[in-house]
Amino acid sequence: MVIDKVRKEKFMEDNYNKFYIPKNVSTRFEIVKGIGIKELIHTGIATVIGIIIAMLINGITNNFLLSMGIIAVFGGGTFVLNIKDNNNQSVISMIRAIIRFYSIQKYYRYRVSSSIDMTKLFSEDTFIEFYTAETK
Repeated sequence: MVIDKVRKEKFMEDNYNKFYIPKNVSTRFEIVKGIGIKELIHTGIATVIGIIIAMLINGITNNFLLSMGIIAVFGGGTFVLNIKDNNNQSVISMIRAIIRFYSIQKYYRYRVSSSIDMTKLFSEDTFIEFYTAETK
């Protein structure tokens, strides 16, 4: 009985200031699920850049449909790539993480044991013995 009381007091001390956020509850304001103010600003900036490029292309080629397509690709593409999923990650953030992972230097720690003779391990005789033993 005394042990249970001590365990309960220890549990209460450890968990007194902890609180848990349920899954799929956003901690920031979102207009639509996965789209907040930050994503809308990114989409707006990309759309403005698309409009500028479309105006230049429309001035050169005089093709209105191509210009509207460029605006749609810039605006819609940025909107789709910025939508966050339930894990609060977007396609752009995943691509950034992949690029960062492949660009950092990796460390592969290894230890050479003195009990293994590395010269015998990679000698040609070992390979020939292994090869001939396997073909029999």
